Amino acid sequence: MAPLTRLAAIVLLAGLMLPPFAGGTQAPSPSLSTLLVRHSPILVLHPAERFRPVPVEGFLADADLQRATPTGWENLPVGPLLAGGADLRLDHRLCRSVEGVSASPCYAQAEADHGASPVVYAAARRTKDRVDLQYWLWYPYDDYSPTVPAGGIWQVHEGDWESVAVVVDLRGKPLFAAYSQHGKGKRRAWGKVPKQRLRPVVYVGLGSHANFFGPGEQPLDPRIVDPALISVIEAYGSRPVDNTGRGSIVRPTLVRVTATNPGWMMFAGAWGETGYLHVPDREPIAAGLGPRAPAFQKQWRFPVKEELSWPRG
Repeated sequence: MAPLTRLAAIVLLAGLMLPPFAGGTQAPSPSLSTLLVRHSPILVLHPAERFRPVPVEGFLADADLQRATPTGWENLPVGPLLAGGADLRLDHRLCRSVEGVSASPCYAQAEADHGASPVVYAAARRTKDRVDLQYWLWYPYDDYSPTVPAGGIWQVHEGDWESVAVVVDLRGKPLFAAYSQHGKGKRRAWGKVPKQRLRPVVYVGLGSHANFFGPGEQPLDPRIVDPALISVIEAYGSRPVDNTGRGSIVRPTLVRVTATNPGWMMFAGAWGETGYLHVPDREPIAAGLGPRAPAFQKQWRFPVKEELSWPRG
C-alpha cells in the first residue's frame, strides 16, 4: 500500500477522533405499508373447517338489505351500502341460519361459487407512542360447536368479523400480539408469539373462528366468553372448548382499508340475520344479529387500549 499523503493522514485522524455515530443518522422507521406486510398473519385452520377468510363482496352480492318493522324485517331497494344504517341488517338470501350447522354446506357452497381467494383487511391505527397493526378477517358463517363433529349443541350466526393485531413502537419494534376470541381476545408478548419469521401464526377455532396461539383443545375462558354459554355446554355433558388443529395453512392477500374506504366500512348495520343457540331436544333460541364492521368495533375505536384490556394468553 502506498504511503498516505499528509492531507489523507489529517482526514483519517479527524475521522478517528469523531465521537461514535457522529455525522450518521439512524435508520428511518419502516413505513406503515411495510409494517403491515411484514407482520401479516399466517392462519392454520382446523382440518374440518369449511370456511376461509374471504372478500366481503361475495356475501354482499348474496345478501338483502333489511329494516326492522313491527311485523318483521322488510327488504330495502338493492344498491351499494351507504354510511350509517345502524338499524339495518344484511340477510343472506340463499341460506337460513335457523338451520344451524345443517346450513353450513349452503353457506360454504354460496361462497365457493364466487371463487374468491382468501384476504385479510389491514389498517394501521396510531396512538401517541404506539402503532396498532390490525388485521381483520371476514368469514361468511360462524357455526360453532364444542364437539367434533358437531352434535346437538351449537351456536351459529351469519357473518363473522375476527381480528389479529400486532402492536409496535414508533420505530417499528413489535411489542405484543392480540388475537380475537369471541367477545374479546387474548394478548401475548411478542417473544412468545408463534411466528414464521416476523409473521404471527394463528390457530383458528373450528367454526367459531376465534384465534389462538397454539393447536389443540382451547377451554372457553369466562373472562371472554359469556359464562352462561359455558354453563349450558357443561349442563349437557360437553366440554366447553374451542377446537384448533393443524389443517390447511392460509396466507391471505393483504387489502388496506380505512374507516371510510371501501364504502362498506361505513355501514353501521349488522352483517347477518338473527343468530341462534341450540341444545338437544329444544328449538333454536334467537341470539342476536350478525357483527358490526371493523370501524364500529371497540378495538378499532380504542386502538392499543382495548387490546391491553384483554387478558394474557
